Amino acid sequence: MAINIRNDKNYRSEATCTYCGGSHTITGCQEILDDAETGKKKRFASRTFKEHYAMQWVEKKAKTKKKRSKAKRKCGYCKGEGHTRRDCKVMQKDREFLIRANQVWRKLYADKSKEFGYAPASLVKYNNSQYNYNTGQYESTSQMLLVGSELPSNLTVFILSKEYNMRQEINIPLVGLSNPVTLREFVKGSTVQDKLTGNSYSWGDKNIEVIKPSEYVFTDEWINAECDDINFVLKKWDRDRLNDCVFRQIRDHIGHLM
Repeated sequence: MAINIRNDKNYRSEATCTYCGGSHTITGCQEILDDAETGKKKRFASRTFKEHYAMQWVEKKAKTKKKRSKAKRKCGYCKGEGHTRRDCKVMQKDREFLIRANQVWRKLYADKSKEFGYAPASLVKYNNSQYNYNTGQYESTSQMLLVGSELPSNLTVFILSKEYNMRQEINIPLVGLSNPVTLREFVKGSTVQDKLTGNSYSWGDKNIEVIKPSEYVFTDEWINAECDDINFVLKKWDRDRLNDCVFRQIRDHIGHLM
């Protein structure tokens, strides 16, 4: 489980090297460096087209790097001067904020899991309403189902984000049901709905009734674990974007718990 931009695997989230076709960018390609070194050892007429290209690319990169070293460094995250993302104190502070927010959100998720029936091995009654084209009416059905035992390792507070790409859609698997049910369907109408699901949406909400709460206990290790999505968003977007799309939502919904 991950934020939508990583699940969708669109062109912005999947790197592809334009030189060798590998799952990285050309700036991190070892093959182009190796071909450049091989070309240097050959006479001009003996070099392949790729070796010529690799040598020219490496030379151009060295000149560009030299020009950049003379220019004043500017951080792509906070827009401050004199440093980059690698040593940005603002980004480090925001990373600590996200880690803490994720721990608080996960603790709330765990504490409410039995009450609302989404903990692994919970027994729930799933009431559904479907349109019957033969009768021209909606018909109600009920099923007794168990919540699946799968526990997402990367479950994150990014479910609170207002932006689709940055948001994580959290679905709860029900054994015997072809499609999972959103977390929002379990907690809709409750006082923790916005704290747990923020601005996420659910179409055709279903009525879920807890029949037998699970005895499952979420461990402190799971609650306090760091998640891949945090490092991903800090590298992908700048602070203004994160502040507008997720920091503000975190403060609004669970800031009082932090």
